[in-house]
Amino acid sequence: MENSKGAMMKRFWIFFDRLIDFMALLAGVILVFITAAVCYTIGMRFLFRQTTIWIIPATEYALLWIVFLATAWLLREGGHITTDLIYTHLNEKTKHYLDCVMFVVGALTSAAMFSFGVLHVCECIAGGVTDVRAVTVPKTAVFITIPIGSLLLTIQFFRMAWSRLNDIRTYPSIDRIKEEGCS
Repeated sequence: MENSKGAMMKRFWIFFDRLIDFMALLAGVILVFITAAVCYTIGMRFLFRQTTIWIIPATEYALLWIVFLATAWLLREGGHITTDLIYTHLNEKTKHYLDCVMFVVGALTSAAMFSFGVLHVCECIAGGVTDVRAVTVPKTAVFITIPIGSLLLTIQFFRMAWSRLNDIRTYPSIDRIKEEGCS
């Protein structure tokens, strides 16, 4: 039974990693699209004195989507900025405890964003809210990425916290192991 659970968890994490890889790839494609669209509208304005009215709002929406599509991937890859002024002076065990606490705080913050995102999307659906500008867009289509991205970010934060917690439990003397490895 335990082996079955382990295999199922392994499959889940493989699926999860592929999902956030796909979402990061999609964010990259969107970034390329908005770059090309902005270049196109600049060229049209410069050469023909005409512009495309939908590019500015589409770019705004795309920037929101890029953030929430790629954030979990960026966290997994360690690409978020860190301030390590104090962190570098701590021993390994304390660093692991601090990492664990910070990952839990990040997970709880992401969970709050998920909750508020779901509430906002539900309000947009219930009210039929649209964004009326150059092109009318349902707000649901704009904001649905917030709860999706926040949920995946929450899972990734808890995954990293659990990993650090296991490191702490598995290696009761992380400093001793590091010292032995260095000598």
